[in-house]
Amino acid sequence: MKTLVAIPALNEEVTIETVISAIPHKLNGTEVKVLVVDDGSTDSTAELARAAGADVISHGCNMGLGTAFRTMLSYARENGFDVMATMDADGQFNPKDLPHLTKPVIDGNVDFVTASRFKDTSLVPNMPEIKKWGNKRVAKLVSNLAKTKIHDATCGFRVYGPRAIERVACFSRFTYTQEVLIDVARKGLRIKEIPTKIRGEREFGKSRIASNLWRYAHLSAEAMYSVAHGHSPWRFYGTPAFTLIGLGIVLDLFTLAWWFFMGRITPFTAFGIGGLFLITFGILLILFASIADISSANRKMLEEITAMETRRIREKNRN
Repeated sequence: MKTLVAIPALNEEVTIETVISAIPHKLNGTEVKVLVVDDGSTDSTAELARAAGADVISHGCNMGLGTAFRTMLSYARENGFDVMATMDADGQFNPKDLPHLTKPVIDGNVDFVTASRFKDTSLVPNMPEIKKWGNKRVAKLVSNLAKTKIHDATCGFRVYGPRAIERVACFSRFTYTQEVLIDVARKGLRIKEIPTKIRGEREFGKSRIASNLWRYAHLSAEAMYSVAHGHSPWRFYGTPAFTLIGLGIVLDLFTLAWWFFMGRITPFTAFGIGGLFLITFGILLILFASIADISSANRKMLEEITAMETRRIREKNRN
């Protein structure tokens, strides 16, 4: 078996060599290769990463963490890796925790492992209270959308087994952490959240992702909505559509009954107009649900083709 340790990096020349040098050469009996995805660094991150022994893919310009994740995932698929671990380049994650995180996946007990800063209260890192509060709110939302309990939805210290590498999908440009959790959960993959001691704040510089909390919240919500409605289009469009249509019919039937018995629709004219508006809007949502359902079916078909091709490449490399 082969394990890929994949690291997205943007201007991390201060810490990148230290992080790479601390990664074990073997993880629970598997060979390890390190990949750094340089997402448009303007310093010597890429050169230092190569000097430290990592393979480097450079985007040339900043394309976002979500795009960097897709680059890492494509590399793992195209080169037949059985396991992919992801970690940051800023030193917040300790590479010595990799054996502990990868073991359940390599042993075949789970498909996906994510480190958790908040599952064990004794390991909660020192960080601003606003970030702790925000992480709790995001974890609760992700838990509802994923239909499984998640304590930490934003940690990027994760391990993907063969089935997760084959099937996981990410479409956001900005980030991937919440989207991927929802995706793997809704696809029925086995998830394990392992409490891990993690540095709460970067030692050098500012966060590239969460420096603007409002922007982070907006783009994260956008990504979560996208993946959730992709898995359940009728839940997101169909349920409100039929609710609106039903309410509109009730209002219009009331107005019609009033006209039938009283010979006029006043003072309930607004009810009749509002009912027609609700019915029309509900029909539009049904059309959106139908289109989204077709898109979801096409996506599932493409993902199945990708999974089959990934398995073929892996088997070819083993033979």
